[in-house]
Amino acid sequence: MKNIISRLFLIQIILLSITGIAIAAWNEPYFILRDSDRPSLIQDNNGSYWIAFNSWTNPQNIWIMSSIDGISWEGFYRVTVSNRTDYAPNLIQDRNGRFWIVYASLVEVRSTLSFNYDIKLVYSDNGTNWSNPVSITDTPVVDAYPYLVQDENRRYFITYSSYTNESINDLDIYMKYSDDGFNWSVPIRITDAPESDIFPIMIQDQKGKYWMMFDRDTRKRHEPSLNKYDVFLMRSEDGIHWSDIAEVTNLSYNVNYPFFLQDKNGTFWIPHMTGITGSEELGIMGSKNGTDWTDSILLSNYSEEGYFKTDYKSMIQDRNGTFIYAFTSARTGRGIWLMNGTPDSDFSKTHRIEFNITRISDQNDRNNSIRTIEYEKRKESGVELGLFTFLAIFLIRMLKKPSS
Repeated sequence: MKNIISRLFLIQIILLSITGIAIAAWNEPYFILRDSDRPSLIQDNNGSYWIAFNSWTNPQNIWIMSSIDGISWEGFYRVTVSNRTDYAPNLIQDRNGRFWIVYASLVEVRSTLSFNYDIKLVYSDNGTNWSNPVSITDTPVVDAYPYLVQDENRRYFITYSSYTNESINDLDIYMKYSDDGFNWSVPIRITDAPESDIFPIMIQDQKGKYWMMFDRDTRKRHEPSLNKYDVFLMRSEDGIHWSDIAEVTNLSYNVNYPFFLQDKNGTFWIPHMTGITGSEELGIMGSKNGTDWTDSILLSNYSEEGYFKTDYKSMIQDRNGTFIYAFTSARTGRGIWLMNGTPDSDFSKTHRIEFNITRISDQNDRNNSIRTIEYEKRKESGVELGLFTFLAIFLIRMLKKPSS
C-alpha cells in the first residue's frame, strides 16, 4: 500500500511539473471586494494592512481600505472625489510614516478616442484623511501607470509611462524625483523604443542598487497576435543613470500586468499575468541575483473553470514572512482577490539575462535636464566618435593630397 501511495505521489509531481503549475504553499484565492480594480497593497509600520484601489463603476475614484489580519477588511475611505476617472493607484508609506498615493487622473476628453491623463499625488498622516490632489505632470498627452518609491536616502522617485508627443502612438518611460515629496524635478526620459513601455516599477535592493522592471509591447515579433507583452529590466547605481535593457521573457504567450519586489532573503520576484493556457492566469518568476531568472511558473488554471482575467497585481512579504498576492479578477464580477503563501521556484533551472538592448539614444538623452546614460558608456561612445572623426579627417586629407 505504501508503495502504491508513493507511486501515486510521484506521478502527481511529474504531472504538475509537466503542466508547469507550481508546487508551493499557496492557499486558494479569496475574494474581498466587488466592483473594484487595480489593488496596491502594503503593510504599514504598525503591522496593519492597507489596499488602495479604484472603483470599477463610473465615475472611478481612488479608495483605501485597511485590515488588522489581511483577511477581514474594513474602514473604507474615499481618497479622491472626481466626476471623471481617477485610477491605477500606487500606495506607499514613507520612512517618516506618511502615506502617499500616486495615480492617473483623466483631465480632458477631446473626442471619443482622444483623452488626456495626468499623474497626481495625495498624502495622509493617518491613512484615512487625505490631502487635496497635487498635479505631478501637466502635459497635453496621456501620462499613465505611475509608481512611487522612496529610497534609503529619503529621495522619492515617480516612474510612469507617457507619449512623447501627440503624433507618436507609443509610450515611453519617464521619471521625476523629489527630496521632500512636494517639489519635483522636471520629467526625465528613460526609454525611447518604438514600442510601448508600460508598468515601470522601480525598487532599491538591500545593497543599495536600483532596479526598474517594465513591460514592453512585443506583438510585432508575434504577429498576428494583437496583445503581446514581455518583461524587461534595467539597473542603476544612483537611480538616475541607467544601464541598457535586459529581456527577462521572450515567450509565445502574453506576460503582462507585472509587479516587482525583493523579499527579506534578497530574492527578486515578478508576479505577473501569464497567458500560457489561453486564459489570463496567475504567474510568478524569481531570481536570486536579478540576472539569473526562473521560467514563468503557473499558479492557477482558471481556463478550466470558464472565467478569465487575473490582471493588475501587487504583492508584499509581511512581517511574518508570508507573501500576500493581490490581483484583480473577473471571476466574480470585477473585484479584488488575495492569495497567501510562499513562492517555490527551482533556482537550479534559470536563464541569464543580458543588459544589451539600447535604452535610449544619445540624442534623446541629451535633451534631458540630466543625462541618464551611464558615464562609462558615454565615454566609450565618445572615444568611438573621436576615432571615427579622426579617421574621416585623415582620409579626406589623403584624398586631397596631390599625387607626385
